Amino acid sequence: MTIKIIDPHIHLFDRTRGDYHWLKSDNPPFWPDKSIIQQDFSISHLTNDFANNSEFSLSGFIHIEAGFNNDKPWRELKYLEGLSIDSLGNKSLHAKPFRTIASIDLLALPNDFKLTLKKLQNHQSLIGVRHILDGQAYDILSNQQAQNNVTCLNEITDFIFELQLPLVDPSIRKVMPLLIETITQNSQLRFIINHAGFPPKRAPADLSSDDWSLWQKNIAELAQCSNVFIKCSGMEMVDRQYEMSWFSQIITYCIHQFSIERVMLASNFPLCLFSKQAYHIYWQDIIESSIIKQCTEKEKSALLYNNALGIYSLSP
Repeated sequence: MTIKIIDPHIHLFDRTRGDYHWLKSDNPPFWPDKSIIQQDFSISHLTNDFANNSEFSLSGFIHIEAGFNNDKPWRELKYLEGLSIDSLGNKSLHAKPFRTIASIDLLALPNDFKLTLKKLQNHQSLIGVRHILDGQAYDILSNQQAQNNVTCLNEITDFIFELQLPLVDPSIRKVMPLLIETITQNSQLRFIINHAGFPPKRAPADLSSDDWSLWQKNIAELAQCSNVFIKCSGMEMVDRQYEMSWFSQIITYCIHQFSIERVMLASNFPLCLFSKQAYHIYWQDIIESSIIKQCTEKEKSALLYNNALGIYSLSP
């Protein structure tokens, strides 16, 4: 039986239409292998890669903002929604059910924030927003204007905020109380941790480092909040040569803390190509991993398909 996959974390690029400031060679991040992703990626890259595979199929995806136009983020949604329609106005052969996570500035003035949000909500694919917190998490979460804007998001029914920050950042100890308070005060808003909170790189034969313990502690604390979910992807951002045994260790811990119903597996395409030769190889390695092989069919479906279907309100 073919395994159905919904990929809840992908990025598509069209450099002739979008800005993608971060993709340019002269701008950070200065990755030595950045050239691998300095090209256009469309829906066809996803579907064609799966076309000759009978073991699993792509049933839908969630597009996470990719810096198309952060000043006018609704333009990225317009571009994405146009990808499902061909030049004659018909549904494209490559079309798949999808939802979008748009960029938004939590530090924007209230009126500007509400105007941007209103323009984003004009697009049917919208299901949530993201402001990458990373090393600026404390400055953002301690800002009252940002907190007021999060409250505005909380007023929207079935809405998502994508939570991207490393849970082993040097500032994380002062960030966590602010983060937990933000999450608990906005209980209608669903917070989804990106890339498993960037777990620390595995030292040879050692999972007892201080960073590993800190990551575990923060994952466990966030899991206590019922409106927090976690996506496990982006391992290549921690270690380009990561091992699947390390991957399985991370997934196992996330499942133990969040339960199977609040964990999703994702790809971070095309950045997964930093570590894998092709999109389908990434998913093949996951399906053959020890953690997935230990799962029942129901658990496997939850991690690969059903959880994303429900959490992101995707129409199958």
